[in-house]
Amino acid sequence: MKHLTRFIPMLLLGFALLNSHIPATATALADTVAQEAPAKKDWWTIGAEVANNSSFFGRNTARRYPYAAATLTYLHRSGLWASATSYKLFDTAGYVDETDLSVGYSFKIRDLVEANISYAHFIFGENTPLVKAVTSNALSARGALDWGILYTGLTTSYIFGENHDVFAVLENSRFIPLNPLWDGKHVIGIDPKVSITAGTQHFYETHTTTTQNKDSVLPGSGTPGSGGPLSGTPIGGIFDPSGSGKDNSKPGSGNGGTTTTTTTEEVSRFNILNYELKLPVVIYLGNFELEPAYRYAIPVNQTEGDASEAQSFYSFNISYTF
Repeated sequence: MKHLTRFIPMLLLGFALLNSHIPATATALADTVAQEAPAKKDWWTIGAEVANNSSFFGRNTARRYPYAAATLTYLHRSGLWASATSYKLFDTAGYVDETDLSVGYSFKIRDLVEANISYAHFIFGENTPLVKAVTSNALSARGALDWGILYTGLTTSYIFGENHDVFAVLENSRFIPLNPLWDGKHVIGIDPKVSITAGTQHFYETHTTTTQNKDSVLPGSGTPGSGGPLSGTPIGGIFDPSGSGKDNSKPGSGNGGTTTTTTTEEVSRFNILNYELKLPVVIYLGNFELEPAYRYAIPVNQTEGDASEAQSFYSFNISYTF
């Protein structure tokens, strides 16, 4: 008889590392590069963001971690880009809780198909409450297709450090311009997005096996089923190979009694982790872009000890491109 008796989650929660706006910014700039005059050689973007809470691929903690972030991104005409983002959590001792360093290449495969590949390294402050070295590196690949009704993107990420994890984010969005409603000169629109996040989960499973003993003879006792002291390997019985198990046999006629063995093993599964709806308002004022956004995340398939819950996130981002 086999029982699953407990789950101990190993998916540690941290900051919104790969859910940040850096790869999306680089892809958007690459589109601009393809459309601008050939005299333009490269672009720089300076950005700042504040939010009421942080998350890691849809997972969050019981305590909220609002933050402020600053980003510097460089994009070459060829599509190569580099970016650095520093995060400061509110109410923490250090000045910088995390810095993300990213490099990548953004390009078009066809007119309506875009792609982006990137590598990111995460540096954490000494006293930060974030996940630290468990997610210190990430390799990501993103493909996006504009097929008219929706803009569909799929991002896969391999995160490695002390642990190894794979995540996939499927998202569908469509930018809807609003300025034509009042003949406005500046581009203003909403960019609703629905996404599904899946990824690996690591935890421990404990299995309990109960075995009916058959004519067990305990060395040193000379009497089957007498309940004498263990002094070697029981004949016909099973006990914890680590030596920590107990003899659960009941004294009887020689055919009775049971032995219980408990084993624990690490298990990894790929599950859907999160459903999400995001409603950003995008405002372009010359070289400035402003984006207030509302996001509602619904975590699913939590393991025991995972305090993630459905909640709202509010953020505001401003960037300047030159």
